Amino acid sequence: MSYARTTATDELNKKHFTLIDRNYQKANNPLLQGATYYSNQTDRTPGIGEIMVLSQINGSKQITEISFISGTKNSYSDNFDDVYKQMVNFFKDERTFKSPLYNDVNYFVRDKVYYYVFKVKDVPTIVVSNYKLEEEYFGKK
Repeated sequence: MSYARTTATDELNKKHFTLIDRNYQKANNPLLQGATYYSNQTDRTPGIGEIMVLSQINGSKQITEISFISGTKNSYSDNFDDVYKQMVNFFKDERTFKSPLYNDVNYFVRDKVYYYVFKVKDVPTIVVSNYKLEEEYFGKK
């Protein structure tokens, strides 16, 4: 993805994610306060959305947080498990570190893009960033 908001929105729309809120203030991590929120849930299909995407573009820095949530008619587990298996097979260089905020964090790096996988309570989350987030996002010292 490029750093333009319109490009990010267009790319997510192609994948059936709609813009919900341009200034989302309930993010779990302070870095994502005010991020743009997208979801695959629509007004016509409440309760079936299972993926929440927060996208923060700040100059040349981009962070995208993907949370696999459970709706009233679905479970995230199959989607997340499938995505995680594909990540492990694709990257083949999984690493782990301890975070005081999120416990164990698995991560992959490819072409200067960082992919972090962890849980917020029981919600599996993937964060993709074009810069290293160990200290700023995860509080790792």
